[in-house]
Amino acid sequence: MKQQSLSEGGRDSAALFSHTLSLFSAKNETQRKEALAHITSIVSSHTTESLPQPCSVVLAKAQPLILDGNSGVRGQLLKLLMVLPVAQLGPLDQTLLYTRAGMSHLSTEIRITALDVLDWLLETNGEAVVSCAGGWIKTLKTFQNLLSWTSTQLTPTGTITDGKWSATKPTTSLGNNRLLVHQLNTLGAFLTAGLKKPGVDPEALAKRAAEIYPLWHTDAHLLPTKSNAFGYLNLFGAPRDMESEMYDDAEGRNEALVESGLFGAFSYGAAEAKKEGGEVGRAASTVAKALRLVDQG
Repeated sequence: MKQQSLSEGGRDSAALFSHTLSLFSAKNETQRKEALAHITSIVSSHTTESLPQPCSVVLAKAQPLILDGNSGVRGQLLKLLMVLPVAQLGPLDQTLLYTRAGMSHLSTEIRITALDVLDWLLETNGEAVVSCAGGWIKTLKTFQNLLSWTSTQLTPTGTITDGKWSATKPTTSLGNNRLLVHQLNTLGAFLTAGLKKPGVDPEALAKRAAEIYPLWHTDAHLLPTKSNAFGYLNLFGAPRDMESEMYDDAEGRNEALVESGLFGAFSYGAAEAKKEGGEVGRAASTVAKALRLVDQG
């Protein structure tokens, strides 16, 4: 394995590209890092159409390295992700799966890298992340477990009626606040991406009425625009699995957040974390701000 090279003669560009991708899983950490750097330079210097393989294939090969034990490899992975064209990444459910695994890893540095990856996903493909299967509730429960924002008796609005509240204490569990602040900031961004409704054109109704005149309320009689429009009724399906469901609009994600009890836990947890003050308090404020987007009615 150590004798493999990225610049062997006699290979065409497609074969060399595939060979380099295969080195992402090499046992030698230097090879993995060099392979990532080589693919990064190719992607950044070529158009999407001229790449030997789709960017979705590159992401599929690279995503296991979120859990890599070498910091240099993970750092080069982040550089590769930054140059990938966001419109060509394909489904992100597997990437999010590796990211959640990294967020709960025993290594603090791998946890931070996973949070960096999630930040990148939210910045470039936020809607795709929160609407993929398992992307909403499973990720929120991962955050809940990491922060230990749990209680034996917690109302949906975030009030403890009886029992004990548990929360991660950065001074004893983490040694410093860096990881906790990053977790809170990323959680705030994740909640905002999932709960923020798209902007509404105040003149949209008037424009639409003018387009279909003399018809009236035509849109109400058209076929649904999303698949399984009445799936929420679950008339003939198996018991609902909230964690693995897809929530493709802010309204559905809002409802799931409240029904799962996570809204109450996050509301109380953010309020408690704000009492820490400093960087932790400011990061907790971003979570509290995002939770104000929730409609409990």
